[in-house]
Amino acid sequence: MNPAAASFTLAAFIEARRRQMLYRTRESMLRAQERRLYAFLRRKAGRVPAFEGIRGRFLQDWPVMDKAALMADFARYNRLGLTAAEGWAHLEAGTAPKGYAIGASTGTSGNRGLYIVSERERYRWLGTILAHALPDFLCRRHRVAIVLPANSRLYDAANESGRLQLRFFDLGLGSEAQFAPLAEFQPTVIVAPPKFLRALAESDTQITPQRLFSGAEVLDEEDRRIIETRFDLIVREIYMATEGLFGIACRHGTLHLLEDQVAFEFLPVEGSASLVTPLITDFSRETQVMIRYQMNDVLEFAPIPCPCGRPHRAIQQVHGRCDDIFTLPSFGSPVRITPDVIRNAVLKADKRISDFRVIQTGRNTVRVELNAEEADCLPAAAASLRALFTACGAAPEIKPVATVLIPPSDRKLRRVRVDIA
Repeated sequence: MNPAAASFTLAAFIEARRRQMLYRTRESMLRAQERRLYAFLRRKAGRVPAFEGIRGRFLQDWPVMDKAALMADFARYNRLGLTAAEGWAHLEAGTAPKGYAIGASTGTSGNRGLYIVSERERYRWLGTILAHALPDFLCRRHRVAIVLPANSRLYDAANESGRLQLRFFDLGLGSEAQFAPLAEFQPTVIVAPPKFLRALAESDTQITPQRLFSGAEVLDEEDRRIIETRFDLIVREIYMATEGLFGIACRHGTLHLLEDQVAFEFLPVEGSASLVTPLITDFSRETQVMIRYQMNDVLEFAPIPCPCGRPHRAIQQVHGRCDDIFTLPSFGSPVRITPDVIRNAVLKADKRISDFRVIQTGRNTVRVELNAEEADCLPAAAASLRALFTACGAAPEIKPVATVLIPPSDRKLRRVRVDIA
């Protein structure tokens, strides 16, 4: 790592650790957040064309943006004036403007998102993650395995630090293809989607990681149980998307939002009293400005404070995406049923169910899939779903299917999803 990059990373690490120690109460953290947020809104936020005329307003007076608006006019939201077409061309060629990195989402919803960050932002991201996930990295060398469908220049920052030995494992080649290379590398830290961590836990791969981090997908409780039982470790989530870094779990396994660098507003999810979807304003980013950006994630707040004592808001679970909420006809208005409720209905039907898919395939049709060796659980699963839908006032046709369930290697695993042609 060059001296400037090392300096940025170390400064970000120290600053994140300082904030962890400084903000002992939620009130003190929110006051500091407000100061940084409004300094950002008064000055840096207005440096992109989309927000030139809005500088200085209260956050609630800024317009809400989303992925469609961002990608339709990408150049207006970044300081380089880079168009989406130019961004995709850079990505395809493996290039980027000097001093910047370009990346994209996996496009599980069919609408890929693009991002651009500066080198300074990239190392700030690294320092923040290290402060929360590997606070001992200055005195202890870690071997970190990143297992994802696509590499990113963001991860290269860690390898360039000189304090971490990081290796990328391409999940696009299949989960089993990575077991032997992982055993050879013997990582002390693994960052991977839960589908891979579960597959690794169920394999006979001789590996003894010291820390496990789950990201990129919903971490179901059954997956968590299997992974933690095998490795005798708490699985800690990293809540990160194309839009930014939003949360990291503490040592107790509780996911905390990074409210000292992102301001969160929450919109209620229709049909649920306990779930929300966030609007994010990231006041740590300057190259691509994200203000009141509406995420597609469904979050549930933790009902009690985390024993770690952090003042950052605790999240019980990231349940999936708004796109995966079932909308079914009823006698009155259509009913909306969230993925967490559907997931629980299947799992409680029979304790032998180890994996499943529930897919809304039409306006009033739902398919439930189980592995062939668990086919005798299908009637119970279908009955449990039918009871759920009836209680909600819906009566879709349920089609039970016994099949071979293989987690996809090139996209996120979504056990509950809407797939209407």
